[in-house]
Amino acid sequence: MLSTGQTAKFELEQVVDQPALLQNGNAFGLPNELLLRVVSLLPTTSIPNLMVNRSLRSVCEQGLYQSIYLPWHPRRSLRLLETFLLRPDMALLVRHLEIDLNWRYFPANQVPGVLHPDGLEALCLAKNMQSLSLGGFGDWIWEPKMAKFRETIFKMKLVRLQVPDLRDPHTRYACKWPGDSDSEDEDAWDGDLGDEIRTLLQPLLEAVEFPDSSITYKTSGSLRDKLKHSDIPNLKSLQARPRLAMAFLPVTDRLERLNLTIEYWDDRLLSDMETKSKAIKLAIRHFTIRVWYDDDWLWSNLAKVFALFPKTEELSVAINSLTTATDVEPASSFFEKIGNNIYALPSLRHVEVKFETLHPETPGIFEVEAEALVEYKTACPTLETVVDPAKRLWTFRSYHQSSGGSVPQFIGPLIGERSELLGDLPAPERSNS
Repeated sequence: MLSTGQTAKFELEQVVDQPALLQNGNAFGLPNELLLRVVSLLPTTSIPNLMVNRSLRSVCEQGLYQSIYLPWHPRRSLRLLETFLLRPDMALLVRHLEIDLNWRYFPANQVPGVLHPDGLEALCLAKNMQSLSLGGFGDWIWEPKMAKFRETIFKMKLVRLQVPDLRDPHTRYACKWPGDSDSEDEDAWDGDLGDEIRTLLQPLLEAVEFPDSSITYKTSGSLRDKLKHSDIPNLKSLQARPRLAMAFLPVTDRLERLNLTIEYWDDRLLSDMETKSKAIKLAIRHFTIRVWYDDDWLWSNLAKVFALFPKTEELSVAINSLTTATDVEPASSFFEKIGNNIYALPSLRHVEVKFETLHPETPGIFEVEAEALVEYKTACPTLETVVDPAKRLWTFRSYHQSSGGSVPQFIGPLIGERSELLGDLPAPERSNS
């Protein structure tokens, strides 16, 4: 029997492409709160078909603007900020926003004058925003001309902040963005990136994410020396490379989720992590790590890395095998290696193993043997569920209660998130005049 929400969603899907049926108001007699829940389940491209009267338009606008994801779409991000200026009431609906700031590097004639130089006025209109991700080239974190932008971000009452592409300007990899005609020499910047990162943090933050950070030990050390518990007293979730994460770990006694992004490991890194993570060693319950397929040191010492957080209940391991090499082992090999090392996590209840490859069409590349799943359960008797590299969910069924033996039971495939935007907006055509 369908629940009320499921029934409403079914009925909506029947009429979503027939706006005429909705002309007389809320045809379902649902409270707006429930209708909003239903609208949030619909494809974004279908929601406008429901906007046929004032009542439904209000609900649909909330559904469209509450959570906006444009992380790789600078032109759509630019258009959104224009919308905020034209419709400040829409900006007030936003709770979660992910945009791409790379539009800052577009030619001046492609950026509306009202948004120069950084779109800050438009962004400030989203006064009810709680979660913010600013994608694109991360130089806004340290550029002197973006100081006011950083100050504004700090004043926002955010519970989540994501900076997807942070690059330390003091590394040899930091260079001027292609096509940037600004005369200021970025490589000559002599500031302290640790200081600039700290200025973005605020007491309300519960989640801080640096998915693709690249910083020097100098920056990490600077941040670690200056960062205080009072800067982030409510932090519960952190995503960063180990070098950057180590600056946070000693002062985050409420941390529950740790996501270590990709890094080549060695004895020094492990030793540093052991020292810096002592304060939260027993607090982490959700541990995620992304690793290189060819990190021989890590694969030989994986149990030691797991043992950094022995109270982990949910573990996620992503193997980066995005290489053109032809001799890379299939997912099953890495799946077995992980199973041989999870004994270091005696409280483990859930494991997910992801395998990233340039050749997903290769037959059997994601397949794992049932025996490997049995080994997982043997190593961690508390284990309840496993998601294998083929994105299949497994649980375990006891076959003899007295002996405690169990066999893997297939539940079903996971449904991936649907990407509704196929690409960014096209660049405007050049005038021939």
